[in-house]
Amino acid sequence: MSKTVIAELQWFDAKHGGRPAPPPGPKYSTVARFDAQGEEWLKDAWSLVIQFIEQPDASRSHRVKVTFLSEKAPEQLLANGSAFDLMEGRRAVARGTIVSD
Repeated sequence: MSKTVIAELQWFDAKHGGRPAPPPGPKYSTVARFDAQGEEWLKDAWSLVIQFIEQPDASRSHRVKVTFLSEKAPEQLLANGSAFDLMEGRRAVARGTIVSD
């Protein structure tokens, strides 16, 4: 089974290129762009499974559990402090930071 970590997640609103509303949960999966990958993420993209621990607050932020969809994914990307964007196509819809590994 893949490593599971806790992240703080901030959903972008539609005015800033995000979604009209965060997904309803309790799970959501999409491609992630990790800061540590730079532009290489386009060649080596990995999908994350996001499990809501709590619902987003009024500012659209909340804590979530994060794991890779694939067991072959590079787990070092899930290190404490690692930052990532959740992507829907070429559009970033949320920003996350790993807070507990």
